[in-house]
Amino acid sequence: MVTDTLAARRLGAPFWRFWTSAAAVNVADGIRAAALPLIAASVSDNAFGVALITACQQGAWLVFGLGAGLVADRYPPARVVAAADALRVVMLSALLVVLLLDAVTIPLLAGTAFVIGVAETFRDTASHSILPRLVTEAQLERANGRLIGTEIVGNEFIGPLLGALLFAAAVSVPVAVDATALLIAAVLVLTLPKAASTVAVERPDGKRPPLRTELLGGVRWLLGNPRLAAVTCSGAAICFADSAWWSVLVVYSGNVLGLPEAGFGLLLAAGAVGGTAGALGAERLAERFAPHTVLVTGTLLSGLPAVVIALSDSPYVAAAMLAVSSGGFALWNVVALSTRQREAPREVLGRVTGTHRIVLYGSGMVGALAGGAIADALTLTAPFHVAGALVTVAAAGLLVVFLRERGTTP
Repeated sequence: MVTDTLAARRLGAPFWRFWTSAAAVNVADGIRAAALPLIAASVSDNAFGVALITACQQGAWLVFGLGAGLVADRYPPARVVAAADALRVVMLSALLVVLLLDAVTIPLLAGTAFVIGVAETFRDTASHSILPRLVTEAQLERANGRLIGTEIVGNEFIGPLLGALLFAAAVSVPVAVDATALLIAAVLVLTLPKAASTVAVERPDGKRPPLRTELLGGVRWLLGNPRLAAVTCSGAAICFADSAWWSVLVVYSGNVLGLPEAGFGLLLAAGAVGGTAGALGAERLAERFAPHTVLVTGTLLSGLPAVVIALSDSPYVAAAMLAVSSGGFALWNVVALSTRQREAPREVLGRVTGTHRIVLYGSGMVGALAGGAIADALTLTAPFHVAGALVTVAAAGLLVVFLRERGTTP
């Protein structure tokens, strides 16, 4: 009996190859997140030019999110992931040559960042379609927790630290290491079982609906599913709220908490630790509680700690609350992703994922701008209070929708 239970929980060799590929990618992404702005700053002291590099990568989601979802549904997802990583290797290799020739410019860096961002959009969307092909439905939270925990460690810990250290050695070194890690990731994905490369069954008549109809298929499916639509709306609220107070956190850290730059870095590290713990602990909570309970809890934990930070001028309280907030967001993310993978039909999962992430990325970008505007118009702590109020409303709405779907009056 115990042996059977352990076997059921074991994720298997294909998953761990996929996990290794994801780990390599996340470290590479972290290296690039640190290295590209450093390279830009070495080329120009124009702040807008440096910020443009990050904006180009993030903006690709808003432009290509729906198209990436359609590609993930039409074509073998493992091959889409490998092709996207290969494209990034090509772009980074070209950038490496330019760096060695000492011919890099801000427009060239921005163009490279945008193409890499487009490839990342296709990769991330297709990778979410691979996981349900490698593990059982019961293992989704366990598998997603490990993937998201690794993403946090790679993107926020190991990768940026390596990127800065490698840049100090030579400007071209982080780019070369980034490309190497992505090449390893692409090769690993191509070794996955055939199931990772299956596509949805074609229509019997062999005809496809108009492109616009296919592109919007994920939007229509999501709008027709109140539960997943509510999850996406709660995610939009979390991203708006989170970005609003994080956008002024560095100012709050220096002006209110009195922390130096290194102290602000420790605050961010505390958030990463909490996020990792939340991702790895999501499986246990999902086993003991209903999905809506975990999602509502994660929503509240993501934003209410911001209010505590605003009411206190202690850096220790701020660090603890940052860990709780990031843990809540990671907890919500694991269960939301697993719910989507479990409930969305395979033939439309990529487009549903693309739609979901466009909403979240767009909300986060607007939230960051709104946070700065609110802080300027009112007080520095106002975005923190707005975040707490917003996630409370989002959690209540999420609970109402889930209970109505179960035919229960809240």
